[in-house]
Amino acid sequence: MTGTVLIGANNRFLVKTEQGIVSCTFKGKKLKTDEQAYNTLAPGDIVELVPVDSETGLITKLLPRRSLFWRYNEKGKAKQAIAANIDVVICVSSTGMPPWRPRFIDRVSVLAEMNELPLLIILNKCDLPVAPEILERLTHYESLGLATMQTSIYNEDSIERLRRYIQGKTAACIGQSGVGKSSLINALEPGLDFEIGDICEKYERGRHTTVAAVCAQLADSTTAIIDTPGIRRLALRYINPLELSWYFPEMHKLYGACKLGARCTHLHENGCAVRDALASGSIHPDRYQSYTSIWYELTASKEYAKKTGKPQHYSNYEDDE
Repeated sequence: MTGTVLIGANNRFLVKTEQGIVSCTFKGKKLKTDEQAYNTLAPGDIVELVPVDSETGLITKLLPRRSLFWRYNEKGKAKQAIAANIDVVICVSSTGMPPWRPRFIDRVSVLAEMNELPLLIILNKCDLPVAPEILERLTHYESLGLATMQTSIYNEDSIERLRRYIQGKTAACIGQSGVGKSSLINALEPGLDFEIGDICEKYERGRHTTVAAVCAQLADSTTAIIDTPGIRRLALRYINPLELSWYFPEMHKLYGACKLGARCTHLHENGCAVRDALASGSIHPDRYQSYTSIWYELTASKEYAKKTGKPQHYSNYEDDE
């Protein structure tokens, strides 16, 4: 029997099968996978399981993933799978509170690019006034080939545009606390928040809240949304700092054009094509600041020092998410 993981952590998961939702644990202490990670399974994973009775089962195998969106877990010092087998990452931001955080969006963009997943940037709560600088940044993201959308739960046209965009897809919603992800999801299909709440309540054994991501299917049976808890900080690892520019489209097209070629860090070198583009206005200064912040974070990590044998750089990067 196979099923889709809806929610879970450690060694307890809710899995949706053709027979219904089954509470599962691993067959054995842990599940064998090809990759070491902070968590073995994520919402959206397809697993094989053996039924124990009508309500419980044992997970025996993780089937190959067609995609995975993950973050670096600083506590566990490993990859943390957030959503599996997805078609698009939706980064939800807001125009009011919490404040607009473009560098958080840039980090989500880097992770989406690393995992070869399309990204939709949503500016939510657009029934409120939108500052000109935010609109300017959205236009800039579009110029980089990134999809953007302005939404409000009070504007049905914007909700319908989003509904059409995700139709037939599995989408992972990422964002900081308070940006309106849950309200947006409920606007897409009234009652979906109750389904998510019901799944959470079953998983948490009576409590209606959870800190785990949860997968819910829309009524059309072809569309699914993975709702994730609000993320305060999005740390990045497993990137060679000299390859970081690959994940910034405006810099990637200049790869190899610097005087030092692939050895250029784009931080201080003479003859740097990226810094020249920054000076000419071709690269947005906020995007460049995101690049430098991530670069210093990567080179300040213990993992970088251990891998390269170089001392850790002193890092004074902001918690800019």
